[in-house]
Amino acid sequence: MALIAPPLISIITPVYNGDEYLEELIQSVLNQRYSNIEHLIIDDGSQDGGATVSILKRHPHLRWWSRENKGQYPTMNEGLLEAKGEIVCFVSADDLVTQDAVKLAFDFLNENAGLDGVFGITRFMDQTGNLLGYPVPFQKAPMSFVPYFAHIPHCSLYIKRDSLIKHGLLFDPFLKYVGDYEWMIRISKSGLNIGFINHELSRVRLHQNQTSQKNNKASLMEKQNVLKHHRINKLYYSLLWTLYLLRVWSWKAIEAFREDGVNGLVGLLARWYRYKTQ
Repeated sequence: MALIAPPLISIITPVYNGDEYLEELIQSVLNQRYSNIEHLIIDDGSQDGGATVSILKRHPHLRWWSRENKGQYPTMNEGLLEAKGEIVCFVSADDLVTQDAVKLAFDFLNENAGLDGVFGITRFMDQTGNLLGYPVPFQKAPMSFVPYFAHIPHCSLYIKRDSLIKHGLLFDPFLKYVGDYEWMIRISKSGLNIGFINHELSRVRLHQNQTSQKNNKASLMEKQNVLKHHRINKLYYSLLWTLYLLRVWSWKAIEAFREDGVNGLVGLLARWYRYKTQ
């Protein structure tokens, strides 16, 4: 009796000048134990002398193409529409899919047929791949809390492609910085049934070249416009976001004091001031 192949799962990656970290991501997908993965990568008009494309050419298993630059969110939409998998996950070129993440997500969805998707735990790393102790408060909160905590990076969300298409859940191509956050808000309001799995599914790399880091003020302004557009309760948002920030900054203060005493705290306050005034 012939064995039935498990359904195809598409990992979708937009990339722009991504040669520094792309190989590591590709290997993290190759190392998955799940046997039926499509890794779809769209080169969004990289201007790095062909470095990104040279990496893509080394891997014949990839499904990839290059074209003129259109931006991150139009590229993610293109990937979703072109993906062949029943389940999709968007993973940026500088992030990683953790060990057995795809199999864990599939097994959970397979055992819970009524779900449209599942999200899991995300950990953070520095630019060289070292894990950070950086806490992500309320990571186990349900999808309905996404507007307040933004606690679900898209690289830890596996979701049925047909559910997204049926509900018109594409990324807003007019957003530049927080389109993934806005997309998550619409998913949370769509009625899709999203479960949670208490396993690490991805690692997000924090580095200075990230678009959100380089355009902090514009990103915050765009986020405020998104909150206003979706009529997120300002009082409730302020309360929950304050609790979130207090937990993060308490951890940072404790770590700074452990490392360098009062000087560490002074340095932390100086970094916070620069962050608020840049």
